[in-house]
Amino acid sequence: MKIIKTISDFLFTIFFLVFIPGMVIMWTGFNIKTELPINSFAGFVVDSHQNIYIGDDFYSIIQKYDRAGNFTESFKVKDASGKPFTMGIDTEDNITVTLQTGREVVIYPLYRGDTITGRSGKKKEHNKFFITRNHEKYGNLGTRFPAIWKLSGTKEKVVEQSLFLRLLSFPSMIVVVLTAVILKLMVFITEKWRKLRSGT
Repeated sequence: MKIIKTISDFLFTIFFLVFIPGMVIMWTGFNIKTELPINSFAGFVVDSHQNIYIGDDFYSIIQKYDRAGNFTESFKVKDASGKPFTMGIDTEDNITVTLQTGREVVIYPLYRGDTITGRSGKKKEHNKFFITRNHEKYGNLGTRFPAIWKLSGTKEKVVEQSLFLRLLSFPSMIVVVLTAVILKLMVFITEKWRKLRSGT
């Protein structure tokens, strides 16, 4: 039972070590320079240099990957605060974000962190496919976790997060918490049963 209790305590610790920093990132202007697990896929776009930008509703960020699938940078989606948003890209490779709150379009000039608040837009769904101006087709073929594939020509996977990051994602953390709760219940029930049997 001590082993089970230790495991459940460890799982709870892992959850809070992931969850609390996530809340800090989501509710503040804090901008992290390392790749984060994609918790809530908010669509993706591809620029003219085949860089891929993936949105995440949970952290309210957009993460950029180069044409080989390597993470390069991320930037915060202003005023999203964990609420849904959709993405777009214009002819000058500016990333556009349509917020659900107020339906405001926020434009992120490429390679810069400043923002320009602009016109209002209509609510859209998160895209699973994207076609570039050069008519190259990309698609998110992942099920639980995003996996961006280039579908034109020779089909190839471009972006998929590591197993470690997928395990740290919020859906995985829910499984971790449920497992920890079940283990703690097992310990509690077993201890109660032993006390009843011993008559104490």
